[in-house]
Amino acid sequence: MYKAEIDWSHELHETVVKSLATSFGLDFLLFKDKDGGNVDTIHNVRKGIYATEKEKEQYDNRGKYDSHKYHSHRDYIATNKQGKMVHQQGELYDEYTGNSFHVNDKKNLDHIISAKEIHDDAGRVLADIIGEDLANNESNLCFINENINKKKQDKSMEQFILELQNKRTKIQQEIAELKNKSHLTEQEQKELKKLENIDSANLAKMKEIDEKARANYNQKINREYYISSKFAKNITKQAAISGFKMGTRQMLGLILAEVWFELKESIPTIYERNRQYFTINGFINDLMSTFNNIWHRIKKKFHTFFMAFKDSAIGGVLSSVSTTVINIFLTTQKQIVKMLREIWGNLVQAIKLIFFNPQSLPLGQLIKEVGKIVGAGIAVSCGVMVNSMLSQVCVFPFGAEIAAFCSTLVTGVITLGVTYYLENGEICQKIWAFLDKFSDNSTKRLNFYREVNEKLDCYLLELYQLEFNIDTEQLELFSLRLSSVNNELERSFILEEEIKERNIKLPYEKGNPDSVKSWLNSL
Repeated sequence: MYKAEIDWSHELHETVVKSLATSFGLDFLLFKDKDGGNVDTIHNVRKGIYATEKEKEQYDNRGKYDSHKYHSHRDYIATNKQGKMVHQQGELYDEYTGNSFHVNDKKNLDHIISAKEIHDDAGRVLADIIGEDLANNESNLCFINENINKKKQDKSMEQFILELQNKRTKIQQEIAELKNKSHLTEQEQKELKKLENIDSANLAKMKEIDEKARANYNQKINREYYISSKFAKNITKQAAISGFKMGTRQMLGLILAEVWFELKESIPTIYERNRQYFTINGFINDLMSTFNNIWHRIKKKFHTFFMAFKDSAIGGVLSSVSTTVINIFLTTQKQIVKMLREIWGNLVQAIKLIFFNPQSLPLGQLIKEVGKIVGAGIAVSCGVMVNSMLSQVCVFPFGAEIAAFCSTLVTGVITLGVTYYLENGEICQKIWAFLDKFSDNSTKRLNFYREVNEKLDCYLLELYQLEFNIDTEQLELFSLRLSSVNNELERSFILEEEIKERNIKLPYEKGNPDSVKSWLNSL
């Protein structure tokens, strides 16, 4: 099996430059990652994490809690009336104790999830649901004795249960003290009845009732918000923005990388050419030629840039949607948001390669190429983590730039390491060879000729460099310089400089007319 030779310095340079231009360059300009992503979710807003200022302002302007509004709601009044009738029939039960109410017992209709808690719930405000309607839903109302209700007030069930657990011993001691008295005043009898009612609260049952009510409450809020047009518009808008930014980032980053590669090759040549003999026309021609080469280089790879934009845009959309879905259940840190974006960018390429296989690669080679893409995604993720850690340490001037460079260097080294192992690892070679056996004869034949073609290209390149040693770009630049001068004297200076630079031995003595004539006659 043919093993690809890797030019480590060249590949590392290209990987680092492309990473600097995309993942660790334009990415920080186009994306402002933050905890929780860019779409508000009920889980996040309840933790005080908002994606948009609009929703935060809406919560801040929710108004003060008005107990009268919640306790004068039509459903609250209707349930109370129905409970009064059942109470008179002797069939009403205390939900928190399990005991039945006597005709003379005082009862209260309690909001299992307190009305104040519902009013101040950021999730309810985000879902645009009226608090009074939610609080007075039949699943959140139950009858309990008056003493427990007054003790509970507007506390959450968790807080109330904890309070009862902490005070239960004291309450039982007070009950025992009152019972030990031989005679109780009317006030003491009322106090004893109150303490016994509170002590009769079944904490496990209360917790179960609260969990059931909250499950129903959260289901209503989640269903109302996540199927709303408000959420659909937000997630669609942010996915489209993320896709466009991701595609733009990748395309511009690759273009800038190609511009740098061309400048890196051209600048030394321009410097050497103009170092000893400088003319404005020659220098301008050199610059124009470089810009022309850049344009041709970009134009030649336009299809590659377009495909990079499309694939990255799809990755950006999927990363935005997946980030939002994750934040429905848990809050993502901003580093995770960036990692998801980079991973999806590579996954799209891998999925595209698996399903379309544009080069008709045999199974082994296909899996190897997919492995390289996934490895590149892992490498970028590692670079993101390194950048996150270094950003906290490098707080001095130019610290952010140093962190970005180190991150791209880590990304480049890991990418090359994975690529080298997949290409040359002994175990990997055996795996690829085994998988290639499952390819059909036509695919095997195509792969064979592809390997032969790669070898021929290498041999021809070596032969070209050994026999001719011609740089077509330098030859073109030399021709432009000759055509740019206006007199023979300048042209002779250019020729003399080129002869010295290339160490060309002339068959005649320069500056001696007789020697030139003698050489011409000998031809």
